[in-house]
Amino acid sequence: MAIDRILALGEKASRYNEAGLARKVGVSRERIRQLKAHLPHKPVNTRQAIVPGYSCRVEREFYTAMRQGIDMLVALVDVRGDDECWPWLGHKARGYGFFGHGNRYVHRQVYEREHGPIPKGRVVIHKLAGLPCCNPRHLKLATRRDTAWRDLRDGTRANVPDELRMLTPAKVRAIRRAYARLPKVRVYRRGQTYEQVPRGCVKALLRRFGMKDGKLLAHVATGKSGCWILSKES
Repeated sequence: MAIDRILALGEKASRYNEAGLARKVGVSRERIRQLKAHLPHKPVNTRQAIVPGYSCRVEREFYTAMRQGIDMLVALVDVRGDDECWPWLGHKARGYGFFGHGNRYVHRQVYEREHGPIPKGRVVIHKLAGLPCCNPRHLKLATRRDTAWRDLRDGTRANVPDELRMLTPAKVRAIRRAYARLPKVRVYRRGQTYEQVPRGCVKALLRRFGMKDGKLLAHVATGKSGCWILSKES
């Protein structure tokens, strides 16, 4: 009988849940539920015990990461003066401090510990140039557009056209003024209507400002590109 085979397992029967015990003994899971009242060890129905999206393994990993993470964040930061950079002494990725537990950048975790959750759509940047810095006073929130402008202004971004690098703030303002005075024609494309400058006028502007890319000139004139150039004066 099934109950005899289960009792013959002894203490080993407590290691199995309903499904495992049914496979071990060679009966259905429903039969195990019927015999549960007569067994010294009650097998668990894992389908009812596990909450969707959460398990003992997830809970164990969470507490392990919290316990080790806080300790390592304290241990691997070289704390110096209030106004000095605090270098990260652990692993780095792309120049930033990187923490294995949770696979997150260290400066983001430091900011959250000091100021709370990071709003959606925002990033944490360093006020100074030190990427591995963990000083909360040197961290601030910014948008991705702000970071792009800063990288382009400082020349740290490599994929910038040479024509864009050669532009000055005065030249950008002159392009915008000249482009705004050009006539516009309505163009119907993909179910929408756009205002577009005639191609001949764009070529004239290209010759006037010594540029070759008409699309880049239009982006500079409409503010889609080159906004960071105007911040050079500040």
